[in-house]
Amino acid sequence: MEERTLSEFYSDKNTVSVSVNKLKFWLMPFVYFALLGFPTRYGSYVTFFSNFAAPAFFILCGFFNLTPDKETRMIKIKKAMKRSFIFFGILFLSFVTLNIIYLAYYDLLNISVFSEIFRKRTIFNFFVLNMWIPLPMGGSIWFIHSLFYAYVFFFIAEKINLSKFYIPILIILFVTTLATGEFAAFLKFPHFEYNYIPAGALTRAVPYMIIGMVIRRHIDVIGKIKRYLFAVFFFCGLAFAFAEVMILRYLGKFVSCAHTIGIGIMAISICCFALVYPVVSDRNFYSNHGRKYAKRLYAFCQPMALMLYIIGPFIYPPFILYFYQYSSLLALVISFLISLTIGIIKHTIIVKEG
Repeated sequence: MEERTLSEFYSDKNTVSVSVNKLKFWLMPFVYFALLGFPTRYGSYVTFFSNFAAPAFFILCGFFNLTPDKETRMIKIKKAMKRSFIFFGILFLSFVTLNIIYLAYYDLLNISVFSEIFRKRTIFNFFVLNMWIPLPMGGSIWFIHSLFYAYVFFFIAEKINLSKFYIPILIILFVTTLATGEFAAFLKFPHFEYNYIPAGALTRAVPYMIIGMVIRRHIDVIGKIKRYLFAVFFFCGLAFAFAEVMILRYLGKFVSCAHTIGIGIMAISICCFALVYPVVSDRNFYSNHGRKYAKRLYAFCQPMALMLYIIGPFIYPPFILYFYQYSSLLALVISFLISLTIGIIKHTIIVKEG
């Protein structure tokens, strides 16, 4: 049997890369640590380095949806745009409902909350910068919010034939991301009451999805690089990210560590590490469920943390003292168990119907 190239492998709709689904699954703990923190004395370092997970997901989205063939690319963008909009809508309505319950429970549902929510600045932050409204839960929604906007961007770009300008757009947006983010102090921020511009569609999703597109187009060349080198690049990126933060602190220009050049290197390296070794397996856990479990874990992240915060003290009063330290690990474990239960139930129903 003739061996296929990587580009041929990923063009085949009937094959599944176990290594990619493994990556999606194992990235989720880092999403939890980035959002909820990590326990132990050096947890702040783990929290910082965990920020590579979100760009890695954007790269994979770009890799699989921004295909070289324009017709196929447009079909995938339309489907992905619809899926992301539905998922975003479900999360938004769920978070609003849970926040109302939470505020009502603590008797905090008053006119001041609504006046804060419907301020012009708050509305601008949500719709333009993908920042969550000032409620206890929902900060994680920025990812799917940004992803939906990104697909809308690519849909419009394809319609007006801007695909040939994707590389210049990547360069402009990546420079803008760095200049208005971690290096914002060099532009004399704060401006308009912002110390820096947070992650969003144009400052995370679009540039990293274009990077994923570039990787897809050159996957056969990238595949010739020794795989272990991507692991080396990953740790080099980690060291580079640490050095960036230390230098910014030394210069008195530190404003944010949510993203650095080093974080970008880590995200690109870990994606290439998985993509150049697309192991094919028949119906094992990762090949069949890795992507689905990642999606469920993302949805449960902040709701589970908030539930622990509310219920914990009733179960064990001193729990509240340790909540902020261990919430990420507890939420991750409980979310996985719930996701696993959902998966087992769905599998059982499918088998019975089959």
